[in-house]
Amino acid sequence: MSDESASDECYRLISIDAVRPPAGCMGSDWHRYRIAQGENGITGYRRGDLVRVTAEVEAIVTALNERREWRKSKAPAKDQRRAATAVQRAAPDRQPDEP
Repeated sequence: MSDESASDECYRLISIDAVRPPAGCMGSDWHRYRIAQGENGITGYRRGDLVRVTAEVEAIVTALNERREWRKSKAPAKDQRRAATAVQRAAPDRQPDEP
């Protein structure tokens, strides 16, 4: 996998824009944020000043990337799964009491 492909898989903050309140919401300090991962996108709304909203959304992006990295580190590679399966198939059947 190239470095460019790896960075496409990371979540990243694309934009934060001041917007009118979403339907059914009150207040004038709403922002719409966009987060992307490759071609996938997430759009959300936050209320607050730009500095606070930016900090909150950056924390969301960090959490998404940490969760993604955690899943990748926990999942065995295909080669490891294949090797483990091959070992299990090749091992003679043993009774639990046998050494």
